[in-house]
Amino acid sequence: MYTETSSPRVPNDKAKLHSPKLQFSGAMCLQFAYHMYGSGMGTLNVYVHGVKEFSKSGDQLNTWHEEKIDVNVSGGMYTVREVFEATLS
Repeated sequence: MYTETSSPRVPNDKAKLHSPKLQFSGAMCLQFAYHMYGSGMGTLNVYVHGVKEFSKSGDQLNTWHEEKIDVNVSGGMYTVREVFEATLS
């Protein structure tokens, strides 16, 4: 997902990327990379099954960062959707 944060922009505008529904049981790892560089950076939130599992705000330097989120469920098969949400500052 790419969001442009240079002028002109609408403060608090949001972009969302929804994953397809995933079915799994047991352990799963969501792995992604993000790049948030510059004074206009807002916030990146990642939700797994409606729960915010990751949040990063502001300038994170001119480099790519990798993140891993462990998702563990027990007691059967679950349908899960991840949502990546970028909010402009």
